[in-house]
Amino acid sequence: MRPINVAIALITLTASARAVEENEVPTAPVVAPAIVPIDTAPIEAPPLPRPRPALRDTVADGAAALISAFRQQHGEGSVAVSAALTRIAQEQANAMAGRDLLDHELVAPFSRRIGRSQFRRAAENIAYGHADFADTLRQWTNSSGHRANLLLPGAKWIGVAHASNGRRTYWAMVIAGN
Repeated sequence: MRPINVAIALITLTASARAVEENEVPTAPVVAPAIVPIDTAPIEAPPLPRPRPALRDTVADGAAALISAFRQQHGEGSVAVSAALTRIAQEQANAMAGRDLLDHELVAPFSRRIGRSQFRRAAENIAYGHADFADTLRQWTNSSGHRANLLLPGAKWIGVAHASNGRRTYWAMVIAGN
């Protein structure tokens, strides 16, 4: 036993013996407290981890806010995240990362990929190399063709996705309206 455990046990026994000598009957048995070293003490109620949204959802929501702000600065309406467009963007990002190649037609021509959806007008931006969406958006806003896609008149929906292959992170954004 550790010296502190022995001391507590001795004090407890002495107190019990004194109570018996004085004809005092304890109402409850005296029990020595358990001493557990701090490093192995059990956690009584550990905090539960908070559920976190999937990274793709977090990126898409942030992207919608950034793109909407950019569009509003240039007289266009806001956009919201579309699950259908996000799926199309994710397929494109996955294909580019898988082949380590920046190309709009890896999966299929864009017109065919978007043709499977309910959207009439659509555009796609792709990029690689940036760790976050804000830097990717900055690159697109400084390119006339990508900028025109971001400002697509009547666009109401976007899908944004990224995929990494260990070398690069590839980004795909699809913007569309009816």
